[in-house]
Amino acid sequence: MEKRKFLVVIDPSHERHLALERTLDIIRQRAEWPLEFHLFIGFEADDRTDSEAPTEVIRSTEWFEQLLKPLQELNAEYTTEFFWTRNWRHSIQEAAERYVCDTILLCESSAEHKRLITDSKWDLVRHSRCDVVICDEGTSGPYNCVLAAVNTQAKDPVHIAMNEKIFERGKFLAEYFGAEYHVVNAYKDSEDFPDRGLIGRMSGLPRENIHRDMGRPEEVISLVAGKVEADMIVIGISSKTGLAAKLSSHTTEKVMERVDIDVVALN
Repeated sequence: MEKRKFLVVIDPSHERHLALERTLDIIRQRAEWPLEFHLFIGFEADDRTDSEAPTEVIRSTEWFEQLLKPLQELNAEYTTEFFWTRNWRHSIQEAAERYVCDTILLCESSAEHKRLITDSKWDLVRHSRCDVVICDEGTSGPYNCVLAAVNTQAKDPVHIAMNEKIFERGKFLAEYFGAEYHVVNAYKDSEDFPDRGLIGRMSGLPRENIHRDMGRPEEVISLVAGKVEADMIVIGISSKTGLAAKLSSHTTEKVMERVDIDVVALN
């Protein structure tokens, strides 16, 4: 079975480390799946200009030992690395490629008092070559309900492939954590109505777990997430360029702004 490798981004200015908490949840499942984690510890420099951000952060050896203690108690396979950079996104992307990671885990905002995702973090989500999990404080873990957001009305090869990937990843994550699995598909009007039968065949879900609502995708997704009490949303990032990619990325960003639960962005 292929090993899953995670890059876990940790900001030492935080008292709570959401990405590390999710890492521990993943390990505790004890699934028969080889796992490896690389802890990438450093500041998001673009966020340090915030007037409310700390101007000085001092961490001792004891702090570092306490940070790693839960991983050691679980006998996790991991490595660590400290970084300081002017290009936060590039450094993380480079590390993910260097360690051949298939998933990046990071928290929603570098500054704990801020709600909105920072520009550098959003650039990472859009341009990463691997999946990015944005961990938010509304999810306490382990996951109990996974919601996959698809657009089955789109018939071009790129969207079809992305829908298949979202269905597959949503199902895998739900089975891994023993969670409920739901799918949501927004539509704009009656002429754009999604095919429930198609969604059922692609997801393997019963009718009650398939949600089709009219409205803006970000509104529909966030409303359904609240309705089913989801603590994870799986959504795709467009690989297109130009206006189409901008509109798709805008939708995904709006979803992240509306929910306070984990979002898995697939590229």
